[in-house]
Amino acid sequence: MRKTSGVSLMLLIFLSLCLITFSLLSLSGATADETLSQKSADRTTQYYAAVTSANEIIARIDTVLAAYLKEAESTANPKSSYIDKCAGISASVAEAAWNTDEPSITFSVPITESQMLRVSLCPEYPASVEDTLFQITAFETVNTGEWTPDKSEKLFQPGVMGLPS
Repeated sequence: MRKTSGVSLMLLIFLSLCLITFSLLSLSGATADETLSQKSADRTTQYYAAVTSANEIIARIDTVLAAYLKEAESTANPKSSYIDKCAGISASVAEAAWNTDEPSITFSVPITESQMLRVSLCPEYPASVEDTLFQITAFETVNTGEWTPDKSEKLFQPGVMGLPS
């Protein structure tokens, strides 16, 4: 009788351990991928909810600017009257603010606790009926939280565990 069953048994045990190890690593990677995908989906949903809110505010601003244009057309200088009326946009649209540095309308919509969607519109007197009443000059994500790097971990500590300083 030959005694070769020990080698084949050892090989079978080794292969089984390899398969179990690889399956656990695959499960771990899949779980991490699922978590990352969920975070990405949540972030995307929050971003597009903020974009939808911003577009609703832009639509309200457009309606108010159209009313301002209609009022300004009956004045002696409609272009300057239109821009002057635009300065009072915050009375009609609470989220909007007039920026006097560069004549523009700005507002922000929160995305997350540390990010905002900042929108800036520059009102323009239209040259024709088909022209728009404003140009979008900024539609960007802005970080509102402050980033502080973690510097608390020291890799080498002299004098610990008998190491020379």
